[in-house]
Amino acid sequence: MLALLALPLLALTTAVPFLRIEQPNGGETLRPGSEAHVRWLSVGVEGPVAILLFKGGEQHAVIAAEAPNIGFYRWQVPAALPDGGQYRLRICSLRDLRVNDFSDRDFAIKK
Repeated sequence: MLALLALPLLALTTAVPFLRIEQPNGGETLRPGSEAHVRWLSVGVEGPVAILLFKGGEQHAVIAAEAPNIGFYRWQVPAALPDGGQYRLRICSLRDLRVNDFSDRDFAIKK
């Protein structure tokens, strides 16, 4: 019995690191040339993140190649982006690219 008490206590659960985009996450309309607020939730992820813009399922631009993982990024939406829908963001940990998230639904960029 004494040997059992000497064993270190193990955590019953371990948090799996994850990132989740909160904004823009679908349905929003952003204006070219304006400032957009990108927000995300980060649990158990250390180090910087990359933020990428997708259009129609293909990577269209790099918003931030190495942003601080603080849950917030101010993005100056480029004036040259084509109007339209089918835009989504992807955020990923630069330490482990398997830890990533896409916007749940499309958002639009329109003048």
